[in-house]
This record gives sequence, C-alpha cells and structure tokens, in this order.
Amino acid sequence: MNNIKYPLNIYVVWHPNFGFGKTIAEELYSTFCRDYQNPLSRGIGIPVYFRYAKLEDDKPLEIDLTNAEKNAIVLLIDEEYVLDEKFRSYTEELSKKMNDDNRIFPISLCNKAYSIGCGLSTLQFTDGTKFFNKTLNLQKGKDLEKCIKKIKTELLHDCSRLILNFHPKQKDKEQHRIGSPVKLFLSHAKKDGENTTIKFKQFIENNLKLDVFFDTVDIASGYDFAEQFEQEIKHSALVVFHTDEYSNREWCRREILIAKKHKSPIVVVHNILNGEKRAFPYLGNMPTTVIGKKETIGFYKIVNLTLYQVLNNLYQYRLLESYSSINKDDDNIIKVITSPPELFNFLDIKTYKKDIGNKKLIILYPDPPLGLEELSILSELDEDVEFTTPINLNL
Repeated sequence: MNNIKYPLNIYVVWHPNFGFGKTIAEELYSTFCRDYQNPLSRGIGIPVYFRYAKLEDDKPLEIDLTNAEKNAIVLLIDEEYVLDEKFRSYTEELSKKMNDDNRIFPISLCNKAYSIGCGLSTLQFTDGTKFFNKTLNLQKGKDLEKCIKKIKTELLHDCSRLILNFHPKQKDKEQHRIGSPVKLFLSHAKKDGENTTIKFKQFIENNLKLDVFFDTVDIASGYDFAEQFEQEIKHSALVVFHTDEYSNREWCRREILIAKKHKSPIVVVHNILNGEKRAFPYLGNMPTTVIGKKETIGFYKIVNLTLYQVLNNLYQYRLLESYSSINKDDDNIIKVITSPPELFNFLDIKTYKKDIGNKKLIILYPDPPLGLEELSILSELDEDVEFTTPINLNL
C-alpha cells in the first residue's frame, strides 16, 4: 500500500465556527470515499481529508500536495471564513501552489465569499448562497440538502475534468461556454421513452454544464449512423431509460452491448409500467435509479449517479493500473476492469489468453470483493483465471 500514489486526493476546508461545515464535509466523504456510516459498502475510495481545526498558529493543518498525482481542494466559504485573517492567509498560500494537477474549488456560502480575494478572484465559484439565506431558517434542512446536491454535482464533474487533464482551449461558439469532458448518451425507446428523455435533455441544457447526445437531433448528416453511435458511446456515459419497450428494440440492445464492449459507464433509469416480454440479460451489473414523483429531484439523482460512475471509472482504472504495475510477475499477467466482473468479461478474457502463453491471468477489479456465490460461477467457466481485488493482492 505504501508504494501506491493515489490518482486523486480531496481536501475539504471550512471554518470551525461554520455550523454546517462538518455536515457538508461528511456528505462529500460519503460520496467520494465511502459511506462513513457503512464503511464496508462499495464506494469510489478517493481519500477525503478534512481541514478545519485550528493549530497553534490559528491555521488548519498544511496540505501536502505530493501524496497524490492530483489534488482537489474544496473551500466551504461562509462569513466566518471570510472574516478570519488566518484562514484568508491559509487560502492565499494554497492558491500560490495551484496548477493543472492541483486545483481549488471554492463554494460560496455567503455573499461576501466572492470578495475574499486570496488568489481566488479569477476562479469560478459554485454558488450556494441562496441556500443559506438567514430568512429561511424554517426551511434550513431542505435548503442544506439542496445545497449539498448542487455541490456534489459540480464536484463530481470537476474531479472528472481534473483526472482527465481536460483543458479546453476554446469555447463552443453556439453555446458560448466551455465544452464538457463528460458527455451523456441518452438511450431510449422512442415508442414509450422519448418524452421523458427529451425532458431530461432540456433539464441538463437549462441547468448544468454537461453535453448530451440525443439521436433525434445529434446525428450528423452524411455519416454512417451505426459508426457514429459506436464513436459517441465509446466516449460517453450511457443513460438508459428502461421502459416496457426498451428491450424490444434492436438498437437499444446494441447500445448496451457497445457500451459494455468499450467499458463505458452505464446507469439504468427504471421506468417499467406494465412489464416486459423478455428482460435483456445484459442490463445487469450496473447501478439503477428511478425518477420518482418529483421530476427535477429525480433528474438530479440521474445526473449525480452518472457522474459518480464516470469518476469511479476514471479513478479506479488509474488506481488499479498502479497496483498492477507494482505486482508484475514473470508468472502472471494482470488485467484491470473498473467494475465487478461478470460473464461478459470472458469476451476479453478469451483475447487475453491468446497472448499470455503459460502465464496465469489475473483480473483485478475494485474492492470490495464479490461474494463466493458469484465468484464460483466465474471460476467454473475458467478455473485458470483468478479474479481478485487490491485488498487480496500480496503488496
């Protein structure tokens, strides 16, 4: 473990007198690392550190930027933070160390946050001020929940940018904004899923900094649509609106298989009303959600779950590749997958085994390990392939 340099560390900084600072920080820990109330749960596993307690010099503990390949520093800036000279000094020192691998993400939780200076004047803030209006004390619980959701959405996207080394050189001339490194491919059956998908597309365009691919309007003229679909899905996260008719449609099934072939993140939005004649078997082994009664809240859930999968894929791939490199062995070949293994992976395994000779093939996937009931099925298919996680490697 000591030889591993994590792909990303996250630091959350807030003033000790900010009453909701710990609540927000714990929610971010649960999102980016793992559920602190259920430590054995499956999570991304990004190390998240807190910086709020004052030391002898009235500043929080210093941040060592050498412990990870990249660092995201989240500042929860309320009035106490702005008024504290030591915290402003701490922030200014951090801002001088920022570069393409180390970035500050300021969150404004009061109107004064934008005038804090400290090297942040040219940065884009995530705006949470409307959720902390003192006249809304009776709604504080709901406001805090909305604020946390907004912060999560922005940070999931921004951390994906950071890991991807996404540095846009120019703006989209039509949209007058920087393009997104993350594109959502909206997969749906036109017969009973198009209306909801259109609403979701409009929601993203009106509220978020994300790009979407919607086949009705985004297929370029003069191009082979099958080839274009494959290229789009290869570089996108697939959002599946799973309705009664979805599995009956050939192209819907193809989109799932293309996404699995290219290891693209997939999220399934369940919207089955009457049932299916046959469930498509390859819709498994991926996270699911529902829209629910409140459409806007449901759409935010879909976006956050999808961005979570994008970040998880990016982070896990880099982390597992690091484990793989320090466990190289003349007798073994390690291949990395970013989600729990399934029978579909044997398509790749068949190819791997052609090139490894007498070496043992190890498939490395993220912790926690699968249960014995699933692993036994995979082993029965090919007992010469070992499926393992970092916790079981001999480091």
